[in-house]
Amino acid sequence: MAIANCRRCGKLYNRVGRDICPDCMKQEDEHLTAIRAYLRQHPLANIYEVSNGTGVPYDEIVQFLRDGRLLLRNNPNMVYPCDRCGTPTQSGRLCANCAKEMARELRPGQRPDGRDRNPGFYSKP
Repeated sequence: MAIANCRRCGKLYNRVGRDICPDCMKQEDEHLTAIRAYLRQHPLANIYEVSNGTGVPYDEIVQFLRDGRLLLRNNPNMVYPCDRCGTPTQSGRLCANCAKEMARELRPGQRPDGRDRNPGFYSKP
C-alpha cells in the first residue's frame, strides 16, 4: 500500500492507480460530466466558452484532452496549441505534423534527410 500526496490538493491518500486522491477524482469526474453536457448543448463552443459555461478551468480542460479522457467528435472549435509548434490541435500533446516529424526522427536507420542509412546492403569488410 503506497501513501502519496495528491497532485492537485496535496492531501495524503492511499495511492491505488492515479496520482490524485479519491475526492479530486470525484471532482474531475464531475467536471468531465459537466463539460460533456455543455458540449452536447453547444457543439460549436470553444474551450474558453466551455470553461466559462461550466466553471472548469481552461488548463484542466486541455489536460483532459491531452490525456485522452475527453474525446471530441463533433466539436470543431475545441482546439488548443501543440506543445511543439503552437498549431491548433484537438488531441494529444502534438499536432499531426509534429507527431509525424518526431516519429520520422525517431525511426532507426534513417538519416535526418529521410534517406535510409543502410539500404539493405551489408558493407564490405
